[in-house]
Order: sequence, then C-alpha cells, then structure tokens
Amino acid sequence: MLHETPTTSFSEEPSNNPAIHIVYECVLQERVRESDSYVYELACAIMYPATTGHLSLRIMSTHSYRRSSPKEIPFTRHATGATTYVELLDDEQLEARIVAPDGTYSKAIYYAHGQELLEQYARQVVSTIQRI
Repeated sequence: MLHETPTTSFSEEPSNNPAIHIVYECVLQERVRESDSYVYELACAIMYPATTGHLSLRIMSTHSYRRSSPKEIPFTRHATGATTYVELLDDEQLEARIVAPDGTYSKAIYYAHGQELLEQYARQVVSTIQRI
C-alpha cells in the first residue's frame, strides 16, 4: 500500500530547483515502556546538476547520543544528482543541503515522528515523500 505526502510534485511547475524524492518504510524496532520505537528506512534520490554543486546529507537528533555532532550520510553521485539509503530513528531529522559554486544553496529538512516522515523545512527544493 502506497501513501503519498501532499508535498509539491515534480510536475507541478518547471523549476531549476533541486528535486528530492524519498521513498520510505517505517519498521517497528522494539517496544519500550508503553511506546513503540521505529526505524525509518529511506531510499533517497536527489536530482540536481551534480557537476555544479556540493551535496551534504546529515542526520540531526534530539537524542543525547547524537547531540555532539550531526552524522554525515554517504551517497552515490551520478550524472543528474545522487542517491542514498538512510536509517532514521523517531524524532531524528534528515538534512539535505546543495551548495552551488556561486555560494547560493538549497536546503530541506525532513522529520521522522509517529510513523511519518514529514518535510519540516524547504528552501528552493521540490520534494516528494512516498511511504511504502
């Protein structure tokens, strides 16, 4: 069963902005005192001119063990952008930042909570989020 979050679609408007498409699954990890703990498994495709920008992906969290510094996410570059696989825990955020050679940047932050992955912030980024 597929669920799509009502975010901006790639086809709604022609744009030079980077496009981020995330497909995710939410998996029960363990039961901890009356609440469930989930792992969000994300397949992430980022479309941008890979030869003209720098891409940074990282996980940020309110969990104390990750407060010290964000975790950088490895990705695979290709001609039109990059792809990666990411695992998030409840209340963690995925940040995608693309910096152009002229110093301008695009940024999106996604938040995992309550079995949903939500776009929390977007700056010059077109996103689609699809749950499987």
